[in-house]
Amino acid sequence: MKRILPFFLLMCVLVGACDSYDDFTSAPSSLLTFSQETVEFDTVITAEGSSTRTLMVSNKGDNGLRIVAVEFEKGAGSPFRANVDGVFLDGGRATDFEVRTHDRIFVRLECTLPETDKDETTTYEDRLLFHLESGVTQSVSLKAIGMDVYRWTDVTLTEDRTLESGRPVLVEGPLTVSEDVTFTVKAGTRLFFRDNGSLIVRGTLKVEGEEDRPVVMRGDRTDRLLWYMPYDNMPDRWNGIVLADGSKGHEIKWMDLHSSRWGIRAENTDLAMESSRLHNISGITEETSCGIYLKNCDFTANNVCISNAMGHALYLLGGKASLTHCTMAQYLLIGSGSKGMALFLANKDGDTDYDIDSYTFSRCLVMGYGDDVISASFQHPGTMEEPLSFSECYLNTVRDPSDERFVDCLYDSEEAEKRGNKGLSPDKRGLYRLFNTTLYLYDFTPAPGSPCEGYGAAF
Repeated sequence: MKRILPFFLLMCVLVGACDSYDDFTSAPSSLLTFSQETVEFDTVITAEGSSTRTLMVSNKGDNGLRIVAVEFEKGAGSPFRANVDGVFLDGGRATDFEVRTHDRIFVRLECTLPETDKDETTTYEDRLLFHLESGVTQSVSLKAIGMDVYRWTDVTLTEDRTLESGRPVLVEGPLTVSEDVTFTVKAGTRLFFRDNGSLIVRGTLKVEGEEDRPVVMRGDRTDRLLWYMPYDNMPDRWNGIVLADGSKGHEIKWMDLHSSRWGIRAENTDLAMESSRLHNISGITEETSCGIYLKNCDFTANNVCISNAMGHALYLLGGKASLTHCTMAQYLLIGSGSKGMALFLANKDGDTDYDIDSYTFSRCLVMGYGDDVISASFQHPGTMEEPLSFSECYLNTVRDPSDERFVDCLYDSEEAEKRGNKGLSPDKRGLYRLFNTTLYLYDFTPAPGSPCEGYGAAF
């Protein structure tokens, strides 16, 4: 009998625990807890499905709760969709859910917003209602912003075209500018490129952005890779720009190109750039993922920033280049393997020689991780004989006192030694306005008091 009594008491405890777990309450004071009071979607391209948001619905009470129904306040007409604990809300409503004590269920939410044929964005709102057995109704707010776009799929321009600002253009596949055709992109225009999107120019490209209304070329993902990281901050979202052999007269002002596999590739053409930015560029290989790759081109640039490329930020192969107040910054962290240089100069590719007319750099900022981010592959007539000059530049390279082509330049390693902060990261040294490797946000304009203040591009 003494042995039976403890066993009987243990069984009572276990049965009591099971009963508690299986108990449900209809007390109005017993409520659900939600992981968010409002579920918001990033700006969503209309007529296309959004990414998925997750809402956790928890019961922190000591008894289970029965949900009689979950529904959208706007019913079947809601632009939102939901799957509650594995059940799709067909027609905007589903019934009979249970959340046991100290348990939770998951709600997956998406939306598809209608096209409005407007240049302005449209805000959509609804509420997801949870009707409890007690008669209490709880709700979570839903919000999304819809953006109409013009859709261009495998478009070839065969006559001059001017693209005005307004709603963005969504480019899928190549956007090709034919020979002898001028494509003009006005201030404030936005081009969103699909994964396979690119701009191939066989004629002439003219980008006419303004300081407060730049022309933006970027990937089409408007949602987030992680809760804190927009896809727009990441590279490898679309291809890039090609200025084809034989094209001519390209002029680019106030352009923001980012998150591509390459920035600009050009061959045997002329390109003038002003007050523009190319950033976060990373493709499959270092060789094909340069910020700007110019083969035998005539290139002039003023107040241009080329930064964070898997390949070289700026690759000059033959031709002529003149850069004033430009920044080449190589701090790419994403991707495996080696990264390219901030500035790479060459006069030979394979068995082909490319003559250098002249390369001149004035008040430029050339920076990056490592002790030397400038490299030259001069195979004819020789490294010291090419027409190259750096005047009043701030450089992350090794000083060569015998090279007279470097005039009145400052060297980062020497400046760091003077300030006693050599080896510290750029943010700890206060070099730039913004250097956030967590959010992958950068502004390479020199910060006030930085040793490189007054050099490079400033926006």
